Amino acid sequence: MPLVKQTLSLAAGATSSAVLTGTTYEYVGPNVGVRVAAATDQAPAASGSNVVMNFTMNNTELTKNGAVSQLTAGDAFGHTGNYVLNDTRTPADSVRNRPIITFTNNTASTALVDFAVFIS
Repeated sequence: MPLVKQTLSLAAGATSSAVLTGTTYEYVGPNVGVRVAAATDQAPAASGSNVVMNFTMNNTELTKNGAVSQLTAGDAFGHTGNYVLNDTRTPADSVRNRPIITFTNNTASTALVDFAVFIS
């Protein structure tokens, strides 16, 4: 299972660029699984501000402002479990699919975001 994994540092109010842009997996073929897991070092604020993920593919919104959970000691970060935000498969009759995944930090301080995109 190919993997794109990084840690992003996002300033308060910042949005990342599309995390797969410039990688081998910027475009994927038909019937390909795309699973996204993410965690942050920031706890959600009482005001509801937090780190969120947006995921679109072929103009279809798969996740809009999905809250990214705080990384918890003892809770394994991987392709299964509490940190998976989306698990989808490209249409079997498609030719070229572009998964666009971004993260936005809505907190008042810099946030670290660990993410992994599993391609299968």
